[in-house]
Amino acid sequence: MSRSSRVAAGLRLDGEPRFAWRGVMLDVARRFRPVAELERFVELLAAHGVNVLQLHLTDDQGWRFEVRAYPRLAEIGGRRSQTQLGHGPRATLDGVPHAGFYTQDELRGLVRYAAARGVRIVPEIDVPGHAQAILAAYPEFGIGGAEAVRARVAEPWPRFGISDEVLNVEEATLEFVGTVFDELCEVFASPLPGDAVVGIGGDEVRKDRWRADPRTQELMASRGIGDEEELQSWFLARIADRLRANGCRVVGWDEMLEGGDPAPDAVVASWRGPVGAELGARLGHDVVLCPDLWTYFDYRQSDVPEEPIPVGTVLSLEDVATFDPVPPSAPDVFARHVLGVQANVWTEHLDTRERLDYAVFPRLGAFAEVAWNGGPLDWPDLERRLPAYLDWLEGAGVDFRPLAGPRPEQQRPGVPGVPRERADRLAELGRLTANL
Repeated sequence: MSRSSRVAAGLRLDGEPRFAWRGVMLDVARRFRPVAELERFVELLAAHGVNVLQLHLTDDQGWRFEVRAYPRLAEIGGRRSQTQLGHGPRATLDGVPHAGFYTQDELRGLVRYAAARGVRIVPEIDVPGHAQAILAAYPEFGIGGAEAVRARVAEPWPRFGISDEVLNVEEATLEFVGTVFDELCEVFASPLPGDAVVGIGGDEVRKDRWRADPRTQELMASRGIGDEEELQSWFLARIADRLRANGCRVVGWDEMLEGGDPAPDAVVASWRGPVGAELGARLGHDVVLCPDLWTYFDYRQSDVPEEPIPVGTVLSLEDVATFDPVPPSAPDVFARHVLGVQANVWTEHLDTRERLDYAVFPRLGAFAEVAWNGGPLDWPDLERRLPAYLDWLEGAGVDFRPLAGPRPEQQRPGVPGVPRERADRLAELGRLTANL
């Protein structure tokens, strides 16, 4: 196993790792990061024993991957006129254009750079929802015809949330998506041993436009598809088949199981609690655990008023240390199929490198130990080692969150947020996963 020669001080990353997949997902669709910043991030991940970096390359707010067959994806889908500032009903728009995409040659170089440090890059193209950046560039792939889509979608979405735009299910659209993934597989072929893995998204697909569209309903009837959940599964199965033909294995969010089992060999990333992982394991899937209450590093780190842009539930460093991916009560079939764990870093409100550092560190230290050794961690033991770890972060130039709270320059007074309580989120997760 390749390991970085610069291992983070103060962390226990000895012996053989507990999990094969020790990942971090970074959202570069909402906030484009230059390649040099990604290389720096790879170095930091490698120093924490993290061996997977999933790049969330596309979303409603931006498209970051050069597709030579469809150049407008990057040229038009890669830029928006402004961006939401803050979270919730009091959020405003900042009036600042945001743009950027990665060339295929840049990404090939990043894959080689990461592989040399023992890190596999897993690219993700999110379909069939989260599609507004696609439709800004190629409206013919949306619902209702190109003119109707063009009237609704002028550019990638400056707002955050879940758009109701979705790809149509015409054969031409499936071929378009297949071509995109063909190029993606070729670019992200890794020199590291093991399967090439590609993310297909499948999450948070709003199906109202499918339900209301006569053409979609006609296609469903002709294909013998009973409802929109089954249609989503059918769509994802077609993409998984295309990826399999390219020698690539699928990883998708747990919603991919809602309408059936589109790809029996897929990795299921379970973010809405353990329900998706448990179902995936029963179906024979490898699963990666990334439950938001323990692994979403965009969530607020305390409930003090100075905490910048309070979103999500409180997820402190100590909370991360309580993460127990495979508790003793877990069924054997579940334990056998846990491939690993992943922290997810959504970047709606992380608009600079410093804000990314603040969100990720030092929480990544606790997560790294869980990924390497299992959890939960012995908090008093970790607490004793934290000074050495924080000194290491400071020496590495990381703008981490101090244990005592944000420094003045790390605060964002006046930028609104919507904090969540853990009980409310647990109830919501129960509703969201009721159909699994």
